[in-house]
Amino acid sequence: MPLLATQDSLVTSTQLRHLGVSAEALRRWVGAGDLVRLRRNVLVDGTVWRAAPPWERHLIRARGVMMDRRGGPPVALSHHSAMAVMGLSIHGVDDLVHLVTVGGTQTRRRGGLVQHACVGEGRVTDAFGLPTVTPAVACVQVAAQFGVEPGVVGADSALRLGLCRREDLEALGGWRWLGRGRTAASMVIGRADGRHESAGESRTAWVLHRLGYRDVRPQVSIVDRQGRFVARVDFLVGPRVVVEFDGMLKYASPADLTAEKRREDRLRSLGYEVVRLTWADLARPEVVQARIQAALARARTRAG
Repeated sequence: MPLLATQDSLVTSTQLRHLGVSAEALRRWVGAGDLVRLRRNVLVDGTVWRAAPPWERHLIRARGVMMDRRGGPPVALSHHSAMAVMGLSIHGVDDLVHLVTVGGTQTRRRGGLVQHACVGEGRVTDAFGLPTVTPAVACVQVAAQFGVEPGVVGADSALRLGLCRREDLEALGGWRWLGRGRTAASMVIGRADGRHESAGESRTAWVLHRLGYRDVRPQVSIVDRQGRFVARVDFLVGPRVVVEFDGMLKYASPADLTAEKRREDRLRSLGYEVVRLTWADLARPEVVQARIQAALARARTRAG
């Protein structure tokens, strides 16, 4: 259907009706899975929906909500719904589409939506193809609503992609709309670091901070005794413990795995201990701590 190709794989029942599609034909398409109904008046290409990972599905739902807006006060996507449109990393949030209502004063939940109060003049943009709050506002909203870790993941990616500056985040520290989430938002503003190159690295940094490790440096280049480059590592804890987040997505082939093993062998030959962390490890901070403590002990033994 050509219309789907021009509308991010979305279509409304109203548009189909204007094209002469009968209610019975539409029911058949939905029943066969050719179209998936997202809202009463919004459908998406079934093949696209089934292939989409969770974060892309949220983006599709957010676009569908904005397509279905008919009348009422102007709105803009907010929180992680805005972040999805911006291409920012998302973690630890809900499945609801979040909006701010221009001129609104209350928060309402209905039909898979959360409509929040207005965020104030100058905090809404059309730069991403749909009305959204600004990147800094979206990240701070997520921190206030869902906690520090989700906020850090988003803010790190916004800084990394150049969509906001630290000053933009800092300017929101005293924002009165934060309410009970002000403490979490302030921690995110203080901890955000654009050097973290993925959601996994952002989460790793937060786990290390919560465990009390303060001598942690991201993206450290390591050279051998002749000054030749060996590796750039995700984190260096203390002088000799390398911590790498291993999302398993960067190993496209057996050759990649072999190259990574050689890299790790070179690091060990230079006296470094290497700790690899996975998504599952990050959910068990006590395991992370035990492995890093063991690595620190081995590094001290090596150093004599």
